[in-house]
Amino acid sequence: MGDYLNIRQIFRNPAFGLIPLIVFSFLVSFTDSWASTGGALLLSLIGYVAVRKQSRLIYMISIVVFAIATMLSFGPFANLHAINRFVVVEVIFILALVAIRLSRGKIVKRLGKTRNLMLKNYLKESFRVAFQTQYGLSILVLLVLLPYLFDNSDWLQTQGSFIMIVSQVTLVAIVLLEEGRLSILRRRLVCEEWLPVVTERGEVTGRVAKSITKDLKNRFMHPVVRVALIHKGSIYLQERDPSRLLNPGMLDYPFEKYMQYNDDIDETVRRSIAQECGSNDLPLRFLLKYTFENEATKRLIFLYVSDVEDEVLYNSLRLKGGKLWTEAQIEDNMGNRIFSECFELEFEYLKNTVLLASRFRDKQ
Repeated sequence: MGDYLNIRQIFRNPAFGLIPLIVFSFLVSFTDSWASTGGALLLSLIGYVAVRKQSRLIYMISIVVFAIATMLSFGPFANLHAINRFVVVEVIFILALVAIRLSRGKIVKRLGKTRNLMLKNYLKESFRVAFQTQYGLSILVLLVLLPYLFDNSDWLQTQGSFIMIVSQVTLVAIVLLEEGRLSILRRRLVCEEWLPVVTERGEVTGRVAKSITKDLKNRFMHPVVRVALIHKGSIYLQERDPSRLLNPGMLDYPFEKYMQYNDDIDETVRRSIAQECGSNDLPLRFLLKYTFENEATKRLIFLYVSDVEDEVLYNSLRLKGGKLWTEAQIEDNMGNRIFSECFELEFEYLKNTVLLASRFRDKQ
C-alpha cells in the first residue's frame, strides 16, 4: 500500500506529460511516421487516463499535438527526414503551449469561483511546466532556423543528431527539475500543520495547510481552543507572542491553540496547557463556543475555563511573563488596546459566570 501511494505521488508531476514527446524523439529516428506519432499518441492517452485530472494539462497538449502529427502522416510529413519531422512536431507543441498560455486568464478566472485549493495548486504547477517547455523548445527551434539565415540549408541534416540530443536533454531536465522541486515540497508538507475547515456549527468540510491559510486571511474558518486560567477570582494574562496572527503583543490567556485536522478537542486543550505550564492536572470546563472574524482571520472559538483555587497547584505551574489581573483592573483598562479582541469579547461573559460564582464562593 505504501509503495502504491509513493507511485501515485510520483505521477502527480505534471512534467511527465512531456514523456510522449521524449519517446517520440527516440522513435522518429528508427520507425516510420505512423509508428512514431501513433506510439506517442497512445502513450499520451494512457497517461491522460492514468493520472489525476488536476495533472492532465500537459498530457492533453500531447494528445492534441500527436493527433495532429498522426493526421499529417497521411501527407508529405511521412516522407520528411526524421529530424525534420521532429522539428515540425516541436513547432506544433510550441503553438499548443502558446495557445494554453493565452487561455490562462480564462482558466484562472473560471477556477477563481472554486474553493478547491488542490486543483488550483496542480494547475499552477502545470502552467509552470508548460512555460518552461515553451521557452526551452522555442530556443531550440531558433537554433535550428538560425543557419538558414546564412544560407546553410544542409545544416539541419548534418547536425540532426546534435539537435535531437539537445532537445532530449532539455525535456528530461525539465522533468527532473520539476520532480526535484515537488520532492522538496512533499518533504515540507510532511512537517506541515493541517487545519480543519469548519462551518459555524462546527462541521468539518475539509482541511488546509496552516502556511497557506495564513496568506488567505479570513477565507476559511478554523477551530481554535482558548483556556482562561482563573485563580481566586483573578485572570492570568500575558503578552501574546509577536508571531501571532491575531493581536500580537496584546494581553491574553497563555493558552490558545489551533485544533489540528482529525484531533479531538479535549486532546487539543490538554496539549495546549501541557506545552505552556507542564501540567495535565488542571481542572477544565467547557464554557462557550462562538465565531470570531476580522480582516486577518476567521475562527470558531471554543472557550474553556480552568478555575484553580488550590494555592499549591497554582504555584506549581510554569507560568512566565504574565500576572493575575483582578476584575476591577481589567474593567479600568478595557477599550485601551491593551487586551486582545477575543479577550474583550469574552470578559463580559466570564464576569457574569465564572467570576460571579467565585465572588459568591468567597462570601461563604
